[in-house]
Amino acid sequence: MQADHAGYNNQIHSKSGPEIASSSQILLVGYYPKISGFMSGMFENNLFTLIQKTLDFRTQRQDLLTSNIANKDTPGYKAEDMVFEKSLEKALHAEEPGLLKTTNSRHFDGRNTPPLKLVQAQRIHSASPFPDFDGNTVDLDREMAKMAENQLMYNASIRMLTHQFRMLKTAIKEGRL
Repeated sequence: MQADHAGYNNQIHSKSGPEIASSSQILLVGYYPKISGFMSGMFENNLFTLIQKTLDFRTQRQDLLTSNIANKDTPGYKAEDMVFEKSLEKALHAEEPGLLKTTNSRHFDGRNTPPLKLVQAQRIHSASPFPDFDGNTVDLDREMAKMAENQLMYNASIRMLTHQFRMLKTAIKEGRL
């Protein structure tokens, strides 16, 4: 089976025809809708950018944790993880250097790129209290727990994004159902 990344239909194609992908299949292939083209300006506020960055991070982290598990029996393999929260918090509270001071709320502040768009996840080595005799630091139970937590956070971000789109749809329809 192969994932269809061309559309928004979240389908997995098989010989018997398309079937709906499960959330774990979607999570593992790192699929979620990308917003591009002429509509992208509508979604360039901090909340949509925050959700997009969070989904990107959660997908990258899931791939990394999966790689750790796949290398459980590789001698000398050092388990890795990703951190994102500190750099995200810094970007959310940061003032960009060189911003123009404004005296009126309608003045432009001189921003070109919001700091939130520049946030990157950092890879770190996972500390394992008991490495294997061959130097491998992958703790299967810990990695599985991290994957479960990561998937919960991913699903929460998807629910938040869905809620934002529902609110946008309501605004477009002017509150009519």
